[in-house]
Amino acid sequence: MTKFRFWKNIELPSWLPFVLAGLGAILYLIQAVIYAHTSVSGLDEGSYLIKGMFYLNGVYEPFEPYGPLTNKAPFAFIIPGIAEYLFGAGLRTGRYFSIFLGLLTMLGTWITARRWAGNWLAALTVWVFALSPMIIKLHARAVSEVIIASMLAWICVLVVGEKRPLWQIVLGSVLAAVAVFTRQNMVPILPFLVLYVFWQHGKRAGIWAFAAGSLALLVFHIYYWPRVMTIWAPWLPESLTPFLDTFRIPTDSVPIWDPNIDFWNRLNAFFQGIRYHFIPLLGSVFGLILLPPRAGWKSAPAMRAAAFLAVSYFVLVLMHGWASLASQYESYSCVFCFSNYLGFFDPLGILFFVIVFAYAWNQNPSRAMQVLIVFLVVVMSTGIGYSLFERVGNGLLNLPIVPRLRSSGLGFIALVDALTQGFGMSLVWVKRWVSSTLGFILGAGVLFAVFLVWKREKKTNFTLTLVNSFLVVGFVLSPVLHLGESSRDCETDIIRDHEDLGAYLASIIPPDSLVYWDGGNAFTPMIYVPQARIFPPQINNGYTFHVGGDPDVLYYSSHWNGELDQRWRSEADIFIIEAKRYADWMDFLTPQEFQEVARPNTSPSCNEGAELRIFQRLP
Repeated sequence: MTKFRFWKNIELPSWLPFVLAGLGAILYLIQAVIYAHTSVSGLDEGSYLIKGMFYLNGVYEPFEPYGPLTNKAPFAFIIPGIAEYLFGAGLRTGRYFSIFLGLLTMLGTWITARRWAGNWLAALTVWVFALSPMIIKLHARAVSEVIIASMLAWICVLVVGEKRPLWQIVLGSVLAAVAVFTRQNMVPILPFLVLYVFWQHGKRAGIWAFAAGSLALLVFHIYYWPRVMTIWAPWLPESLTPFLDTFRIPTDSVPIWDPNIDFWNRLNAFFQGIRYHFIPLLGSVFGLILLPPRAGWKSAPAMRAAAFLAVSYFVLVLMHGWASLASQYESYSCVFCFSNYLGFFDPLGILFFVIVFAYAWNQNPSRAMQVLIVFLVVVMSTGIGYSLFERVGNGLLNLPIVPRLRSSGLGFIALVDALTQGFGMSLVWVKRWVSSTLGFILGAGVLFAVFLVWKREKKTNFTLTLVNSFLVVGFVLSPVLHLGESSRDCETDIIRDHEDLGAYLASIIPPDSLVYWDGGNAFTPMIYVPQARIFPPQINNGYTFHVGGDPDVLYYSSHWNGELDQRWRSEADIFIIEAKRYADWMDFLTPQEFQEVARPNTSPSCNEGAELRIFQRLP
């Protein structure tokens, strides 16, 4: 067994990286379980779980007219639905299954990293996950990001390497097709994988990969044809594909979800994504900058693997960055989803960074590349600071550090007073300025420290030392830099509360009752009431609500409007209302027509006003 030589005279045992990797996995698991029990359930999680349960139990079919909105490829719902079908429907099943997939993601990344870069760098990949609280928090919820991440990690295990068995290449290609049919935004991964197989494994393996992946994707589409086109029609120009209009959302109505988010908040979302995925994203960016010429690679297969990972990773990052930060696509534009979207392909970024670091970390970058790296260190530090402006508290703002001449002599005033009164800044911009300045100071500090080392030790490579130091500082500070976003949402046990609330709802809602839901964005509590009937478009809450339009056409497409809302209010037997929304219902839910049942003892969230109030129509 190979051993790692630390400095020049200390030889570390070969078993140590395995122990460190195991400890990292344990730390990851502990954090994931804590987040699973304390994170508030959101719209996506409730949507995936209840739709998956409906599809597996045969209540509805994917893409069924007048059924739940299948706005993602079907396996995004069916995969968690399988877990619910086998182990019981509920938030506990969904979240524990997601943690299992997160562990598989980490294991697959570790296996591939070890194949290319050895035990120590493989152990590092485990700790990238273990020290990234927001990645763990994402993996601890029943959402599709962790499903895709686990698939991509195991595609790399099966295919990305030298002399991979043909059966693994075929299986990896089928898994790539499954990934596309889990989230349609993964569509680039299959052609990129097939091209890599041709390049690395030869013509015969490439033909098999193309045939297996294409056949699997074709079979999936045939099974759900033609309604499957509802997930692809929005991607295609309407003027060129008018024959697909029946699969598009009608244009004679206006969705109420039409966010108007300014440039500065979009910039905030961009740097949040970098902060949450520091090593996968910035490690990959620096790896791309430091790529040497082809002759500088120690291994041609490593170069091919890095090329596949880089192209796949950066194409997916750019696609999702454009969709979330730059565009207003459909009615589902979600600017602050950018950081979640990056969770789809973290394994690709981590593996690209590891392979480049192990095989081709360019020792002599050009002067232009050196300047670019210095620029990125300063800008990224400042931007990460900017994205933390909401965490700037009164203690920092009220520091009396700004000098001011007074009649009694030199004095000091609070920083916030100096900026608001002296420069006319709003409080939000004061916080942004302060947090950005702190980020700039941290980046400049790293730059200055590396400069001093370089001046003292002329043999030191300034550029590489700067990159490595910046990545190490960010890596070590990752749990700190996430601050409030990595803290627990609640101190109560959210899983237990959902189970208690679900049991109560199941006990008071008669079988076959028609339930109107206005109990919050997350439909999660209704998972526990399988005997009830619902209005399927309400699963996606206001994101599918339109102003105007033909109600039957909208309902057919799993959307709704005010006319449908009024119709459903007249039909429903049970109304579940979030406490903070009750003021809008007081005129409708009159004592003459409705009876309020005893309020549940538990709430689906620890947020103020999230308690549920339940009303039953009187006979």
